[in-house]
Amino acid sequence: MDISEPTQPSPVNGKLFQFGLVTPTWLIIPLALLATELFPFLFAYIVYPFLPDEPTGGPNLRQYGFVLAFIFACVIAPLVETLTSQWGCLTLLQKKLNVRPWPAIMISAALFASLHFYSWKYVLSTFPVGVIFGYVFVVVQARHGRAFLAVTAVHSLRNAISLALVFDFL
Repeated sequence: MDISEPTQPSPVNGKLFQFGLVTPTWLIIPLALLATELFPFLFAYIVYPFLPDEPTGGPNLRQYGFVLAFIFACVIAPLVETLTSQWGCLTLLQKKLNVRPWPAIMISAALFASLHFYSWKYVLSTFPVGVIFGYVFVVVQARHGRAFLAVTAVHSLRNAISLALVFDFL
């Protein structure tokens, strides 16, 4: 007779989640950063032809100068957006409402994208970034890691790359 405690099924199942669960956080962060740079291009390639006259949009950060733009884009926005779109949304959906991980991630990504309503093209190209942030949050949280910090780090780095492009540093 086995008297060991029953194991609870993992809330995150599937090969993609298993990959994330066995990948160290120090590697998840650069992989997620790479994904946030590549997937919006693929998504845009599919979606943009349906919105040919829609401007791409985006915040005009140059008008604030580099220092203020950096503080906003690389510190404030990642903290606030991670707090609302990943930590708040995913915690509510998964822990309080028992929503499965992928639907919760999609809702979280939709919330994240809606916070970036500069144009429909911008919203639609931001959605896959929200999916990646949600995935990272769920995986790191399932490993009892610092999910908020991991997502904030990826988000800050992604915005730093965008900012460097805006200010012609790259």
